[in-house]
Amino acid sequence: MPDLYLTISDQPDTMLDAIATSMDARANDPAMRDICARYMGALPHGAEFLEIGCGNGASTELLLEAAGPAKVTAVDPSPGLLARARQRFAHRDGVNFVPGDAVATGQADAGFDVVVAHTVYSHLDAPEAALAEAFRVLRPGGTLAIFDGDYATNTVALFDRDPLQAVMQAAQRNLIHDPYIMRRLPRLLADAGFEGLRSTAHGFVQTDRPDYIESLMARSVDAAERAGECGGELASGFKAETALRVANGTFYGAILFISAIALKPALTEA
Repeated sequence: MPDLYLTISDQPDTMLDAIATSMDARANDPAMRDICARYMGALPHGAEFLEIGCGNGASTELLLEAAGPAKVTAVDPSPGLLARARQRFAHRDGVNFVPGDAVATGQADAGFDVVVAHTVYSHLDAPEAALAEAFRVLRPGGTLAIFDGDYATNTVALFDRDPLQAVMQAAQRNLIHDPYIMRRLPRLLADAGFEGLRSTAHGFVQTDRPDYIESLMARSVDAAERAGECGGELASGFKAETALRVANGTFYGAILFISAIALKPALTEA
């Protein structure tokens, strides 16, 4: 089954509700808030930002808190998620949510100081085109920040061949288009003309209150069942085992995230 984010604009409200809930759970986790404060806080303050794949606006809130942008234009291909984002920011100025995606933002050339893509590139089937678009809309000397998971390392295993790890493998098949994108990104950035790459690893672990990873696992199991990879009884069993581990204090889930910050070269005099 292909990554459902590749067809996010076609997803029903029930699916968008589940995705939005997961986005909120991840953004509200204290460890994730600390991670975002570090990498977003390193971006130029008081600048004009373009956020790619804003979803329901959960990541936009973190960006506003950490980077203090003068103005944010946020794009997403999903009308349903954009509606949720607009509702979230109904009483706030300086943020504009518009249709667009990573390869076709609909924005003018050299219009932004900073482009941010928060957990977007792992869902793209054309990262080269997305990097070219980011390069186009950035001003000379502008900053590109890409934050995503090294999702091939995701784990919930407590022992060798733990059957619950199959749920993370289902996530890689059904919810993530490219679990290795952050490993390939340095070469792709260089080929796209970016320079000065700064990559930082951010370990993310949830144990006693794993709201985000538990929601990710539930969506993974549902996707696996829809794809015919398992039956309803096994799907229910995976969810029950996850809930049992959370209840008895043995749950462990870990994801390695990477922030990659690079620059569009500044104009130089001939």
